[in-house]
Amino acid sequence: MANVRSKIALSDAEQRAFLEQSKTVIMGTINHDGYPHLVPMWFSVLDGLVHMHTYKTSQKTVNVLRNPKGSLLVEDGEQYNKLRGVFMRGRFEVIDDQELCYRIAVASAKKYQGLDEEQVAQGLRHYVRKRVALLFHPEKTSSWDHAKI
Repeated sequence: MANVRSKIALSDAEQRAFLEQSKTVIMGTINHDGYPHLVPMWFSVLDGLVHMHTYKTSQKTVNVLRNPKGSLLVEDGEQYNKLRGVFMRGRFEVIDDQELCYRIAVASAKKYQGLDEEQVAQGLRHYVRKRVALLFHPEKTSSWDHAKI
């Protein structure tokens, strides 16, 4: 089994490229009752780390402030021989910084809507005022690309 895993693993460069072009990540945090809380999130890769922003009072923020352990999953492919993915477990960090939230929002506007900062600056400044940044610090990563076998 380990031999197959090593054959289908994505290199660091492939993982980076896959994350940068992917649209949705499944964010897993730990709820107050110990069960996983899974939500789809838009994200951007900034300075090599997955960044998101969300409301300060969201369940995911509350969960991270209580327990920063969590996971991220990005996957695609609809046939077994085309499945690809990156799974990371690690720790989330909540940062209450409007400039960082703005930076994430600008990156997201470009990634998801093809808009540049000049087109969205004023609206995004208003949009992020009640938000916090979520950064993910991976501790263990698994990846796969079934097209390699």
